[in-house]
Amino acid sequence: MLTTVLLAAAAWGLLSLLGLMLLAAVAPELRHALLPAAPLVGVAFLVAALHATGLILSVRRGLVVVVLLAVVVLVVGVRRGRVRPLVDRPSAAWSLAGLALGIPFALVALAPSAILDASRVVSPSASNDAVWYVSVSSWLEDHPITDVPAIPLAPAESADPGVPADGPAVSALTFPLRVGQELVQASLNVVTGTSPITTFTPWVATWVLLLPGGCLAAAALLRLGRGVGVLAGVVMASSVVLVQQVYNQNAASVLGIALAPLVLAAVVAGLERDRRMPLLLAGLLLSGLVGTYSEYAPFIAPALAAALLLRRSGLGVAAARGVGVLLLAVAMAPLAWYRALQGLIGVRGGAADAFPSPFRDAPLYVVLNRLVGVGPAEAGAERSWLAILLAAVVVAGVLLAVALGPHRGLWIGLLGVALPFIAWLSIQRLGYTQRRAVEIVLPLVLFIAVAGWVTLVARLSRGAGGEGRRQVRVGRWTGAPIALVLAAALLVPLVVFVGVNVRSSLSAFARADLAPRHVDSDFFDARQWVIDAGDEDVSVLVPSFFDQQWMTLVLRDDEQVEYPAIRPDYFRTESFWTGEADRFWLVGNGVQVDADPDVVVHSNARFRLLDLSRGEAVIAAPYGLTHWDTGLWGDGGATTVDAAQALVIRTPGAGSAVTLRLRSPLGESLDVSVAAPGAAPTVVDDLSLQPVDLPVALPAGTEPVLVDLVPQAPVGAVGPHRIEMAGVQRVP
Repeated sequence: MLTTVLLAAAAWGLLSLLGLMLLAAVAPELRHALLPAAPLVGVAFLVAALHATGLILSVRRGLVVVVLLAVVVLVVGVRRGRVRPLVDRPSAAWSLAGLALGIPFALVALAPSAILDASRVVSPSASNDAVWYVSVSSWLEDHPITDVPAIPLAPAESADPGVPADGPAVSALTFPLRVGQELVQASLNVVTGTSPITTFTPWVATWVLLLPGGCLAAAALLRLGRGVGVLAGVVMASSVVLVQQVYNQNAASVLGIALAPLVLAAVVAGLERDRRMPLLLAGLLLSGLVGTYSEYAPFIAPALAAALLLRRSGLGVAAARGVGVLLLAVAMAPLAWYRALQGLIGVRGGAADAFPSPFRDAPLYVVLNRLVGVGPAEAGAERSWLAILLAAVVVAGVLLAVALGPHRGLWIGLLGVALPFIAWLSIQRLGYTQRRAVEIVLPLVLFIAVAGWVTLVARLSRGAGGEGRRQVRVGRWTGAPIALVLAAALLVPLVVFVGVNVRSSLSAFARADLAPRHVDSDFFDARQWVIDAGDEDVSVLVPSFFDQQWMTLVLRDDEQVEYPAIRPDYFRTESFWTGEADRFWLVGNGVQVDADPDVVVHSNARFRLLDLSRGEAVIAAPYGLTHWDTGLWGDGGATTVDAAQALVIRTPGAGSAVTLRLRSPLGESLDVSVAAPGAAPTVVDDLSLQPVDLPVALPAGTEPVLVDLVPQAPVGAVGPHRIEMAGVQRVP
């Protein structure tokens, strides 16, 4: 766990240093306002600059250009005399406050890693997004964004062949999807010399750590007061809706949420001639958000447009400056904007929308509990008056911000598009898209609510309408005492909100067994076995979805390893294999083996390495994995989804037949036909929960054989019909 914390601290330090170098060239007053968000300025610079260099350079080479640019900016700041003082005491204190506010919630994000005392990837939810981000960031370390991997049907002899682990990179770069977060992760990995499998979790926790600092800077730029930044940072970082995205490994949206308040504030400040916000810096931050999480564009764009149009004066100047910000943003990172535009107008996520949303497919009171954090995002909940109270506080805060706030145009633009859009997604039953929209909009709604309440307190504290006007009076109390009482009263729902959200976040997996979804030492032990055996003579059979994904990524640099059966969901191919039987077979749970004792040369809880030259053996494994379930039964059996195939590997002398142990895992009565090519099928009638050992004749020789498993259900039975393969035996 210490390693994990140190990695997160290193990321914060490196990004802060880069951001501070850039801020050296801006006016001291502006730099002091932005100092708490210096790491996010560094993030935006990496995203924009590496998109520009990524046309022809990998991250490893592009970082040289990035560092040179940062040094040039620093030198310009020194020559202009703007670096004195580089940091003053108040801004340094606010920066440390932002860091301190983020630490507890970054630790909540790291709770699964703390339980396992390990920094390598752990997936506490059913999501597998970490596979995507690790694959893409690994590829971008040494390849330009414009270089799409080519994955052949079998290991290639070319100098830079693609492998199945590059499958997510193919998808991300082809669709195309935003890759800004992956560029930042790749940069940190290159600089620290670490593996993305080790650092993915610490880096995502770092995005949570940066959020309060971004809120502090945003509040300063919007002239809302640092108090708004403190409270909004705490409320946003503690929200179960944000933390659940961390546990779901939604790394890009978490970083996008950290950037969003800062970007909104910077662009709004850039519209004002007297705010000394350079258009170049506002454009840089805007490009950073677009390149990191372009899905924010449909909400951010109308918010900024409304902030421009619903202003009281200076529309012409503000419009000219707004156009300048946009043009500079596009000019700095044209590839990021081009990819964002392609991604937003492309058809994506149709299949994913079949998934339900916890914010739609539940009773209204449960949805409310989940939104305000009284219940975990994926769990049921009882009716709660506390949830109603917290929701009322949030709604009232939003209404106050719209009615009283100096930036009501910004809030109206955001809410006026976001709320109807989410309602439309809900009506259309687009579950996954609705969920993601809620998850990225709600943190901004919380920021608005905090701004609304603080604005009310500020107005009460200085009177009804400013100097020269009559003070607000309730009985004997004037505005200032009322403001003090109201501020104290608001601390109660704030503390309650933070408490229930943190509790719900931690309870989401408190009773779960995280070990099966942790990339532990078993994977790296297995990789060492492969290295020792020589990757050119090793095939891998790992049917478990989680184990296969991460074993493939762990073996990414072992380019000659073959994979007879892999899932195309992430890896874009069902087989990466010459069709021949290698000497060594790395098999995972769910693969059935009957072998002489000397054949198993290494084993741990997840994997075994078989050397088929050391004795007789037969292996039966799921093949064509789209027709097999992603998980395994407790007895180690793998289950078909209707008709499927099993791959049988045998050594000379293992015999011309095998016995497969089959059962109907759901207790459904099935007739099952089992046959190898060229042989008459063997049929078992009324297969049920009781396992049956079924002899299967094989063709002569020792070539790999595909055996068909075909269920025949009674007429009218509703599928899918499942067959569990739970064992194999040699037949002399």
